[in-house]
Amino acid sequence: MDIYGYLKLDHAYVTQLFKQFEKVNSFVRRQQIVDVIAQELLVHLRSEQETFYKVLMNFDITKELTQHGKKEHQEIEEHINFIKERRENENVWVNKVYALKKIVDHHVHEEEHKVFKKAKDVLSKEDAIILKEKMHYLKGQLILKLKKNNLHLNV
Repeated sequence: MDIYGYLKLDHAYVTQLFKQFEKVNSFVRRQQIVDVIAQELLVHLRSEQETFYKVLMNFDITKELTQHGKKEHQEIEEHINFIKERRENENVWVNKVYALKKIVDHHVHEEEHKVFKKAKDVLSKEDAIILKEKMHYLKGQLILKLKKNNLHLNV
């Protein structure tokens, strides 16, 4: 598997988590699902930026798209901060989760249809496999750190 397939798996997993959120009516269960979504997104964003995006910043053809993707990552992190800090008003909170979903869906679509296409112009097949391995390793390190400290990743 290369970086593109790996990223698509992450994207699909978060999409499934959002679908679970939509099906559940219990506020407590929704909060639990959002905690998982937040952690998955933050680990994904940070490891993606340190591997895939870091390499793509070196090429003129992918630099602008990568900078745009980083801005969207920042927007996603800001929404996660709001959601994690404000759970007292259920309606506002749920609407913010749906706003986060919309931002994530937009980002995923752009990444899979624009960034991947340009990245394939500058990365060899071998590079794409190596990047997947590096991202997977980094994600594992971030998750281990969280488990060791029994924490969620703070934004």
